[in-house]
Amino acid sequence: MTQATFKRNAHASFFKLCLRAMPPQAQEHDSNRVTIAFFCLGGLALIGKLTPSAEERDAWIEWLWSLQAPTGGFRGSDGEPAGTPGNLPSTYTALASLALLRAPLDRLDRPGLRSFLAACQAPDGSFSPTPDTLGLFQNDVRMAYCASLAAKVAGGDPPFDVPAAIEFVRRCQTWEGGYSGRPGIESHGGTNYCALAALSLLGALDGADVEGSTRWLVQRQIGGFQGRPGKLEDVCYSFWCGGALATLGLASLVNEQPNTQFLLDSQSPIGGFGKEPDVHPDPFHSYLAIAALSLTSAREKLELEEVDPVYNMPLWARDWLLSAAEA
Repeated sequence: MTQATFKRNAHASFFKLCLRAMPPQAQEHDSNRVTIAFFCLGGLALIGKLTPSAEERDAWIEWLWSLQAPTGGFRGSDGEPAGTPGNLPSTYTALASLALLRAPLDRLDRPGLRSFLAACQAPDGSFSPTPDTLGLFQNDVRMAYCASLAAKVAGGDPPFDVPAAIEFVRRCQTWEGGYSGRPGIESHGGTNYCALAALSLLGALDGADVEGSTRWLVQRQIGGFQGRPGKLEDVCYSFWCGGALATLGLASLVNEQPNTQFLLDSQSPIGGFGKEPDVHPDPFHSYLAIAALSLTSAREKLELEEVDPVYNMPLWARDWLLSAAEA
């Protein structure tokens, strides 16, 4: 089968369009605008097209700082009231976006961020999106990942109970070897990534059941990757599962040819990627498809920046984030 051409310029146009105006099908996600911005900025960075003018860059940086919540962390959109508390996913993607724009972190409210992160942790070690949602069944490994990454820039040691957080993540591993969002439910490609990346950020990956995780992840490939047994391929799982394997240092276990083919076949003629071939593109799947391609040996041929599988951003953005956090 002939491999499709990588549509770099069309992807750049798609991401820039989404930065200027949210697609109609994404408007229901307005409260997550900062996360959508991260997917667009990250996608442009990975394809080497994040080249805003000084005026555009300054405007984006000012917008991101305007989302910093008075009680710590970042809220998801300027469409929310200014006093809206921060949430963990928006905090992670706001910090990542600032790194992508090479913004200094001198305006980061580190004491507020530390207080916010600590308040999001429940007694069982899990995390909820916000302090006022503790115990509302939103505590899962996705939040543990966001909190663990945000703690890297909060200054000092993590401001929460690290052993309890590690134990919570470990209790999410199922008998199959995969990780669920919280103990007792089905494992899933996205939660596998978040669990393993969180353990890596917390310095606890050495104690993980690597054999069980690897077996579950490798079994998800059917060309591209599925998120759960019996489901269809979806480009996002090429990153969630491929990134999880890369976090374990086992990216070589991916069968690259059919995975790369599936990803490239899922490009839209107008730019961006759908979740599968012949599906409308969106920023989420577009970013993750490109990040998945960056994990493969096709990265140099496609002229992609190398992504850090744990931080989920280009290596240079990870380095900027960590150095800015120490400044």
